[in-house]
Amino acid sequence: MPQRPRAPAAAWSGRGATYAVSGVHRTGPSLERLIALVRPQPGDRCVDLGTGTGHTAARLLAEGVNEVVAIDPAEGMLEAARRSYGHLPGLRLVRASGDATGLPGTSFNVVTARHTLHHHADPQATLHEVARLLRPGGRFVMVDEVTPDPRVDAWLDAISRARDATHVRAYRMDEWTAMLAEAGLRRVVGDTQTRYRMDASTWIERMALSPAGEAEVRRLFREAGPSERELFEIEFDENGEAVRFALPMALVLAVLPAEGESA
Repeated sequence: MPQRPRAPAAAWSGRGATYAVSGVHRTGPSLERLIALVRPQPGDRCVDLGTGTGHTAARLLAEGVNEVVAIDPAEGMLEAARRSYGHLPGLRLVRASGDATGLPGTSFNVVTARHTLHHHADPQATLHEVARLLRPGGRFVMVDEVTPDPRVDAWLDAISRARDATHVRAYRMDEWTAMLAEAGLRRVVGDTQTRYRMDASTWIERMALSPAGEAEVRRLFREAGPSERELFEIEFDENGEAVRFALPMALVLAVLPAEGESA
C-alpha cells in the first residue's frame, strides 16, 4: 500500500468556494445511495470524515439524525461549510484529520466518508479510527473513487495525480474489502455501479491547474488506450479532445460487529 505524505490542507483551503457550489459534491448520484445505505434514524450521532464544504453532513441532518460532527483538515473548506450550513442545529464543524479525529471512542452510530479517502496517505489508519468511533453495530458508509479493473490502474493513477497533487490512490474493491476486515469492520454490501458523468473541462478546471498541468491531463485523456476509453466511457470531440467521461465510484456499507459477532 502506498505511504505518501498527508494531503496538504492548505491546498484544499483555497478551493472551498468552488466546492461549495459543485453539483457533483452538493448532490450527485452517490449522495442518494449513501443516504439509502445509512438508513438515518432520529437518535443517530454521526461523524462525516473529510466533510469538505459540508454537503453530506447537511443531508444527514435533513434526514433527521440527531447530530453530525463534520471533520476536515482544511480550514478553508470548513469556512465554506460554515457559510452554507453553519446555521443548522446539530452540526458541529471540527478541524482534524480523518485518522486522528480526537473524538471520544464508541460514541457514534454512523460514520460517513464521501469523496475523501483517495486523498488519505494511510487509509488503513483512517478505517481503524472509524472502528474506534463506532458503537457496536454502528454503520460506516464510504463513497470513493475506485479502480474498476487492474488494466486501467496505471492510467487512472497518472491522470488523477496530474489533475490533483493530493491524490494518493483509487483502490480496487477487493483492496477496500481487505482493509475493512483488517480494521475489524464487516462489509455488508458494496459495488462499483455508480458512475459520475463528468464534463472533462469542468473536472479539470475545478482544480485551477497551471497551463502545463492542464495540458498534461488533456494529453493523458488523448492517449488513453482501448480499455480506458471503454471503462471510463470517454467521449472525444472532432479534434480528439476529451469532452465527457464516466468516473466510477465504490459505495460500501460496513458495520462494527456487536459483541459476540464475527467480523
